[in-house]
Amino acid sequence: MEKQKGVVIRGFGAGFVFVLFLILLILVAVPVSAEVELPYGTLNITSRTQYQVKWSTPPDKFMVPNDSSDQDFEEQVGVNWDWREKGVSFNFLGRYRKDLDGTPEGSIFQDYIDACGDNRQQLMLYYGYLEFTELIQNYDVRIGRQYVFGVDENIQLDGLWIRGDRPLNFDWLSFEVYGGMVSQPFANLRRDGIGGVNLEFYPIKNLIIHADSTFYKENSWTLYADWRPYENLRMDAHGAFINNHARYAFFNIVGDIEKTGTTVGFKYYRNFENEYDSEFIFDWQSPEKDLGEDIKRLYLAREQAYNQFDLSISQAIPTQEGLAVFSRLSIRKLASSDDEDLYTTDFISWTAGININEWLHLEGFHCSIGITKWWENRDTYYEANSISVFANIRQELFDKWEISGGYYFKTEDVNSLIENEAANNYYGAIRYRLGEDRWAELKYEYERDDYYKEFGVSDINSLTATVYIKF
Repeated sequence: MEKQKGVVIRGFGAGFVFVLFLILLILVAVPVSAEVELPYGTLNITSRTQYQVKWSTPPDKFMVPNDSSDQDFEEQVGVNWDWREKGVSFNFLGRYRKDLDGTPEGSIFQDYIDACGDNRQQLMLYYGYLEFTELIQNYDVRIGRQYVFGVDENIQLDGLWIRGDRPLNFDWLSFEVYGGMVSQPFANLRRDGIGGVNLEFYPIKNLIIHADSTFYKENSWTLYADWRPYENLRMDAHGAFINNHARYAFFNIVGDIEKTGTTVGFKYYRNFENEYDSEFIFDWQSPEKDLGEDIKRLYLAREQAYNQFDLSISQAIPTQEGLAVFSRLSIRKLASSDDEDLYTTDFISWTAGININEWLHLEGFHCSIGITKWWENRDTYYEANSISVFANIRQELFDKWEISGGYYFKTEDVNSLIENEAANNYYGAIRYRLGEDRWAELKYEYERDDYYKEFGVSDINSLTATVYIKF
């Protein structure tokens, strides 16, 4: 037991030294422009450096490593070079992550980094591409590793993307075409080719109709429309078919009443059963191996079919500027009662709360507080009847300082996939700004979850130091 305590203490010591070093580094840094002018265009570089230490009481379950802490380091770098006069730009975003203390296999702290081989490190290239704007009139081109939007999900690929904005004077049409080799940093996919076509139609004013398709192993496509018939009324409808199977469909409408400061929304969502277990929403990006075997806290499950209705309302208080109340009612009904499982059931939830934004001339003060009542309707499992409360507060101080905090608690550890995985969670953070594009932050977070008890742990603490610089 004493040995494990020592691990935590050493983690704290290393963590605080690292935190102080980063804060001193940013404090003594010579202020520079956020944008560097070069003979050929402008250059922006961003750096996000993060150190995190997590700890808990030593696990007391059989076959679970007696590991009570974890330390990770992360560096993320972004580069943007833009030669506006020539319509050429280069964009890059990469991240390096390293486990610092050798988290053992089977530990409650095991994550993506620890599943990346014996070196327990990960170098990820999110994107790195050249973009040519107006290469030909009304046509833009990207070449390299990039994200493209296809079938309602961002696709990472190494290849080519072309956009035609109202080509050949067709004012009613725009399109995107892309193709390449699929890439996915979280799984070792086969390097199969992927491609797709996205179409946008503008039949009447303020109406956009999208028809997107992706071709990878099997065909997937979505059809959706966004219409604003009046300034204060917006409607949209979506439908998706993944691997030639219906995945979901929904209709959403939101309206504003200016005279009373009221916003009302209604949404109907139909979810169809997912054919395969996957941590991704769509099957075509499923990993080759089951990450759930390596990462203990990763929940992979097949979503069952259901219908859900949501009604929301937000009301500004007319005589109190910066003060508004809100409420939301959600009703879910499984398409088949035979599909009920531990995480999927019929339920009703109702949320009410208040938003405060510099109310009573409290400059820089922002707060959201609410309560949710949750009722389950089950045939076989225990029916939960839970109440949860949440609060998030942020206060700006003296131009350069900002403090924030949050609290979440639910009386029964249910609805983890919808509201919050933890049964109890709170955090506090302090941020110091050296300008709009430079800040250092220290954040503490606490989580308690019934699921952790399977590992002989009741809660997890974390301390995260982050420094962000743009130069």
